[in-house]
Amino acid sequence: METQGLELMSTPFEDKNYYTNIRRALLSGFFMQVAMKESSGKIYRTVKDDQAVLIHPSTVLRTEFDWVVYHEFVLTSKQYIRTCTGIRPEWLLDIAPVYYDPENMDQPDIKRALARAAEKKRRKAAMKSER
Repeated sequence: METQGLELMSTPFEDKNYYTNIRRALLSGFFMQVAMKESSGKIYRTVKDDQAVLIHPSTVLRTEFDWVVYHEFVLTSKQYIRTCTGIRPEWLLDIAPVYYDPENMDQPDIKRALARAAEKKRRKAAMKSER
């Protein structure tokens, strides 16, 4: 940021959005590397390549998330994603709205989930404007 002359900004550690902002920042950099959990439970499906993947055993998440951003795709005897962070689908619509436009999605489950997230976002915005 210093090389580009950008202001260094950070959320204070005491702020309730501290960890959320870190997760959103990771998503901003890796928005093309997102996977959604299938209804079956343990298997995720990558949004970009429509690959069925598992969370790598070395990835430690305290909570199971329906959506994750991942750093690596690892191919062994199985297909894994590694270094995962849980995200919310509405963040995808904020950070990369063109890439995650529900109308442009081929995968029906992902398309429906993004459409629900878009509707939830619209309702939230409408409630704010009414206040």
